[in-house]
This record gives sequence, C-alpha cells and structure tokens, in this order.
Amino acid sequence: MKKTALALLVVSNLANASGTLMQEATYANAGAAGAGDGVYTETATAAYTNPATMSHMGKSKTTINTMLLDLHMDYTDTPDESPLNNTRKAQGDGSAHTIMPSFGIFHVTQLNEDVHLGLMFGSIGGTAVEYGSDWEGAIGLDEALVTAVQFNPALSFKVTDKVSIGLGAQLNYGILEAKTTTLETDLDGDFAWSFNAGAMYQEDDWAVGLSYRSKIEHEFDVDVISNIDDLETLSTDLIFPTIVDLSGSYDLNPQLTLLGSVQWHKWSDYPATPLYVNGSDTAPVSVDRDWDDVWKFAIGTDYQLNATWALKAGFSYETSPQDDPTKQWVDLPVGEQYRYSIGASNQLDNIRIDMFYEFADLGTVHVERSNVDVTGSFDGYIHFIGANVTF
Repeated sequence: MKKTALALLVVSNLANASGTLMQEATYANAGAAGAGDGVYTETATAAYTNPATMSHMGKSKTTINTMLLDLHMDYTDTPDESPLNNTRKAQGDGSAHTIMPSFGIFHVTQLNEDVHLGLMFGSIGGTAVEYGSDWEGAIGLDEALVTAVQFNPALSFKVTDKVSIGLGAQLNYGILEAKTTTLETDLDGDFAWSFNAGAMYQEDDWAVGLSYRSKIEHEFDVDVISNIDDLETLSTDLIFPTIVDLSGSYDLNPQLTLLGSVQWHKWSDYPATPLYVNGSDTAPVSVDRDWDDVWKFAIGTDYQLNATWALKAGFSYETSPQDDPTKQWVDLPVGEQYRYSIGASNQLDNIRIDMFYEFADLGTVHVERSNVDVTGSFDGYIHFIGANVTF
C-alpha cells in the first residue's frame, strides 16, 4: 500500500505543476518584467492581460511572441542523523535541465468606432522536467510534462474617449504525462474553458487598468503502465488559478514612463488534490497542498532613447504559496520568486521589434517528506530570452 500511495502522490501533485505560471509568454512590454502590461497599448499582447486595452490600439495591430526558457533545478539531499554514526550518507542528489520554446500570436482589429475584436493564442504555463532515476526522489518523479495552450477571443467597448471595458473567453487545452520508478502514464489532453474581463482609464500622461481571469480546471484520465497490482487508470486535475491584475503607467516626461502592476493569484482554491483510481468515484488519496494565495508586485521603466529605439528594465517579486517543508513535493517545489528583466525595442517604419532577457530566481526550497524519505533542498532559476514582432 505504501508503494501505491507514493506513485499516486506524484501524479496527483504533477497536476499542480502550473504553480509557476509562465507569464513571460504573454508579456506585452517585453523587458519590463510584466509591469504595466494591463495598460500597455504598443503591442497587441496587452489584450491578453486586459482586453479593455484594445480600444486604445487603433485600427489594427498584430504581435507575434517568441521565447526560449532555460530551466535549472538542483536537489541536494540532507543527511539524516543516526544514533550509530551521527550521520547517514545522502541518498542521492539530483538535477534537471530543460530548454523549452514558446510561441504566441495576438491580433486586434477595429470592428467599428466603439468595438474592437481580439484573437489571442499561445502557451500560458506549465513545466517539463527530467531528473532521471538515480536521485533520492525518483520514486516520486523521473520525467514530467504538464503544459497548456489557450485561445482567447475578446471584445472591447469604448465607453468614452478615456474609458473602455473588455470581455473574453478562455479556451484551454491541457496536456499531462509523467514517469516515476513505479509507473508511467500515457500522454493525455483535456479541454476546459472560462472567461476574462477588464476595464481601463487613460489620460494623456497616465493610465490605470483592472482585469480579471477566472479559474480554469482540467480533468485528466490517463492509462498507466505500472508494476503496481490492479492499477490501470488514474484521474486527476490541473488548475490555473483566478488572477486579478491592477496595472498603471505614468509619463514622467516625453522620454521616461514608469510602469507598475500588482497581481493576486488565488491558489487557495486548490487546498488538496483528489485522485481517482480505475474509474472509482471516491478518492483513495487526497494530497494536502494547502497553498496560500500569491501576490506579485512588478515595477518597470520604459525610456525612449530616440525616435527609433527604447530601453526597458523591470523587476518583480512573488510571495510563496507554501512555506512548510513538510507540504512541499518534488514535482514543483514552490517559494518566493524574484525576476530581473531588461529589454529594447526598435521601430522600423510600421514594424516594431521588442527583445528581452529575464532571469527568474526561484530561491531555495526545503522539502521534508518523511513518509517517502525525501529530505533536502531545491535551488532553481530560469533564463528567458525572447523577441516580439508587432505590425
């Protein structure tokens, strides 16, 4: 029974692997760490964060986002105390290195004097890791792929010359696949949908926007190849939380703009992960995550160097959804996150090119899972590099 519980533990927790939302794939002002994205109108990508921004984008705008992320996760085992020799040799360190591309396309067009239509498509989050089978947590995680893409059509309405509102639909396709030393799942996909809305107020030298994205929940049913008796199928969930974004911008002078955003991610909606085996309508294992809601604070600057070039910089901080080491797990150890970003944009006639680099410090996260003998710490970071084209 213990072996079964361990295998179930990893699959159910992998459903939460979107705990690190890959918002870099939908940055509107690349290079500013997401600051002010809910009021930015120079790229069509802002329609994803806040659909009300479309009313301030003119007749037509299309942006193509491309990005590459380089993820590093290192696990260091902590030797346990022993009454015989004071210490026990570490069971096995581990590391994972993943390079993943991302692509998104965002198009905004004016339907009439007061209405704009937006069509957004791209990756919105997930993870892909491979630790191998020789580290301490291999019974919980060897390889994993959890990701989601979204199609987000939306409309914006100009209420006055300064006020606009927007409404959209989120149509998601999620993918799940996992492997441990005790089981391997098939690749499974699931459709889910939800909605988003926003409002924006714009003056000549400042703007403020408020937007809302409702929760999306995927339900997976995967076939399993396993050495566990009678285990044939598993069912679990994948959640993308409710997000509220408050963004603002202020022009200090014609060259320098200050940007800021505050976001709230409602991870408390998912305190535990239910898991169902072989079509059962009762959950034999319920994994206690007990995540708190997350706050994200971002600040940035946008400096117009000359008629064609602009320079950007930004910083963001996210609070930790879980600080208790006994409730962390190897699929996605979560803690405080710090992001540092720089970028530049160039205007060539009717084509705008934005380039950016971002470093995400995932910090050190301690894990103490005595029931599976996993005690150690994770250190992680991500390099992001990307270029967006707007025309």
